[in-house]
Amino acid sequence: MATIRLATLADLDAVYQLICDLEGEALSLTFFTQNYKANLQDSTIRYIVACDGEKVIGFLSMHIQRILHHERLTCELQELNILPEYRSQGIGSKLMEYAENLAKEMGLEEVELTTRNYRIRTQEFYKRLGYEQTHLKFVKRLL
Repeated sequence: MATIRLATLADLDAVYQLICDLEGEALSLTFFTQNYKANLQDSTIRYIVACDGEKVIGFLSMHIQRILHHERLTCELQELNILPEYRSQGIGSKLMEYAENLAKEMGLEEVELTTRNYRIRTQEFYKRLGYEQTHLKFVKRLL
């Protein structure tokens, strides 16, 4: 049974591996470490991990935002990944439930998220959790 908790600095290496897996590439550990440490100190960001004992097996990032066309704060879930050998065991659902409960406790208006077009299983997962597609996201690389 996985336990869900807020991430700590000690989780850095495990979270790095999960994010590299999610992105399908080895990211710069130097920049990742700088961002991870800074974001742990940021009151508008919550990093959440799922653990099997002491082993981190899943990760979700939650970014709280003040958007002008919303009356209250909202949040965007930006990264979610589970180690391949732990997928399809309800861990992603537990991470999502934890994040949604945090959002409710903070009085947030809504939870938003995006996923890549080719991640069909992920899209179905979000739909099963009650999320609906309301937007299209466009991206333009600058560097």
